[in-house]
Amino acid sequence: MAEQSRPGPAELEAAGLYDPESGDAPERLALLEYVLQIGVTIDELVAAKPGELPALASVIALWSDRERLSLDEVAVASGVEHELIARTWRAAGFPEPDPDPSVRPFTRRDVEILETLRAGIEFLSEDVAIQLTRVLSASAARVAEASVTAFMVNVVRPAVEHDPSGLELTRRNVESMVLVDGLTRAFDTFLRHHIERGFRPVEEMLGIEGIDLVYRSVGFADLVGSTSWTQELDISALSRALTAFDSTASETVVARGGRVVKLIGDEVMFVADDAATGVATALDLVEAFASHDLLPPVRAGIATGNVVARDGDYSGPVVNLAARAVKNADPSTVLADAATVDALATSSDFSCAAAGSYTLKGFAEPAQLSRVTRTVTPPREPRPRAG
Repeated sequence: MAEQSRPGPAELEAAGLYDPESGDAPERLALLEYVLQIGVTIDELVAAKPGELPALASVIALWSDRERLSLDEVAVASGVEHELIARTWRAAGFPEPDPDPSVRPFTRRDVEILETLRAGIEFLSEDVAIQLTRVLSASAARVAEASVTAFMVNVVRPAVEHDPSGLELTRRNVESMVLVDGLTRAFDTFLRHHIERGFRPVEEMLGIEGIDLVYRSVGFADLVGSTSWTQELDISALSRALTAFDSTASETVVARGGRVVKLIGDEVMFVADDAATGVATALDLVEAFASHDLLPPVRAGIATGNVVARDGDYSGPVVNLAARAVKNADPSTVLADAATVDALATSSDFSCAAAGSYTLKGFAEPAQLSRVTRTVTPPREPRPRAG
């Protein structure tokens, strides 16, 4: 908006947005002039509820192009039918698009996404392309939620306490949007690295038709007694502790060349290409938490065999076996299934002792599990502490 066209104090007063006789009139006027400067209209200011100006300013800063499109318009621009657009929008985690022409939730970037979707459907199939959309948007939603939480925790309270007028918070909201471009570039780069890392020999891809069946060692490790332990912490301490768990567990798994599949509160699921790496990773996790500054010890379960790789996750009996094994492990111990023990038969790095026969939920036959330890304790290196 050009400088000369922005409303002045008199217009703001006439619109009921500004009272020059109020005790906070200078601060209020400064806030209004700032949001007008970045492109908020007076109509948007009138429609905004109290406390919404910082978020409104963020939306303006978030989108360089403020043009919005209706369902009909985005369908014409992308060449994609309404039904497929609605399916894609739902898969991305958004409400069903309203066909009312006055409702305009789409942007030009959404047109680009839909055009890419058309190409993906031709290359892969509609169901696969939609599923990839679902996975991609779920990842984006997690990044967005983490970003908003980080801002709320580290920026909002200090800004409001320092400047109750809301101007400082609004400025910080707008300035933080600069980081979004960096996040999207980082996401793009990390995605390419992970795709490259995921390349596999052709013979590994010729399994059952329609299924990505891979041989992996699957591990779970969880904090011992976490239910009672978390009751002893206040919310701030619990947040710090879980952050420490996430960072320590992730760095320990990656250091061995494994992959963190997911972190679920007090539990981490990981995979390794072979049993020796999987067991070494599990033992590393046990050692990392054996005398942790903030956290109780962990226990771990390992199973090895063919698993179904799907949407960045793994499933099948082997995964279920590892998940059940960890619940039967004692603190600071690793329980492994028979296939893992067999795979370690030629290794001199580990010792396996039969732990017994276990009746596990979901398994018709008892599972033979063994406790795995190292034959030689590796040299300890200083490990990073989460701040």
